[in-house]
This record gives sequence, structure tokens and C-alpha cells, in this order.
Amino acid sequence: MIQPKTAAGLQWKWWQPEAFKRIHQMTRGDEVAATLSFGGMCGSLATAESAHGRWTFKRGGFLSPRVTVRKAGETNDLAVFYPKWQGGGELRFTAGETYTLKSLNFWGGDWAFENQRGEIVVSLHGPHGFLKSAGEIEVGAASDHADVTLLAILGWYLRLLMLEDAAATAVIIS
Repeated sequence: MIQPKTAAGLQWKWWQPEAFKRIHQMTRGDEVAATLSFGGMCGSLATAESAHGRWTFKRGGFLSPRVTVRKAGETNDLAVFYPKWQGGGELRFTAGETYTLKSLNFWGGDWAFENQRGEIVVSLHGPHGFLKSAGEIEVGAASDHADVTLLAILGWYLRLLMLEDAAATAVIIS
């Protein structure tokens, strides 16, 4: 696995190598920079890995939903994402850093994590695709923080959950 570079303007591509397997890779060219794999066909527990480390993500709660971010093998939260009912939400690291996930367009296809000054750190485009998901990540001008790789992976995880929730809602409604 390569060390993902975090210079402003750099782009990574997320893609799902195999349909019906919940494994995703973040690549630049032919090199894998990070992976995101879910525990099975259902559920929200996922493991992320890059040259910067390994983390687990898990959605919990019903009336007060949240997504916990932990270093793999640890029980203490590194950060917690609190979604808003209208989309997006706030990511709070236990060390004090806070990021806001916001939609960048009306249709909700483009999203970004912004720092506390309102500057884009990481933007996400997608996912799109019918059987296999793909999308893009772009490093923003305010990318001088060590959490850029984690934000890129977590952002993709959250976008996948949003799409799964939308699909489940459509099935229930129909």
C-alpha cells in the first residue's frame, strides 16, 4: 500500500473491484492508497486501512445516530460523526478538531469535509455505478492536517451508508 500524498489538488479514485463484495479501494493510477471493507453483506461495521493506519467505523444509535471511528483493535473512540437529519453532519475528534460534512450541490452528489474555518479539506464526488461503486476524492487547499487520509476514507464510508439508506427507503416506500 502506498503512502497517500495529501497535496492540494491531488485526486484519488474510489472503486469497488468486485460486484456484490463490499470491498472498496482508493487508488491513484495503479497504486492502492487505502482500502475499506465491510464485515459482510449487511451491517455497518467496516475496516479501513492505509499507510497511515487501520481504523474501524461503525454506525450506532437510532434516535441519536452516530458513527464511531476507532483505531483498529482499540475500544476508545478516536472521533465520532454526528449526522444531521437533512444530510451531512459533524465529525468531532476526541483531541478537539472538528469537521463539517456538507453537500456541495442541490442533488447531493458532491460532498466535502470543511474545517472549522469553512475551508474544504477533502471533497467527494460520487459514488456512482449500478453494480459496482466508483467515485473521486479531491484534496482541498486546506489539506495541511494529518487527518486528510482518514477524512477521505470516512467520507467514502458515509456516502456508501447514505446510498444504502436511500435504497432501503425506496424499497420500503414502493
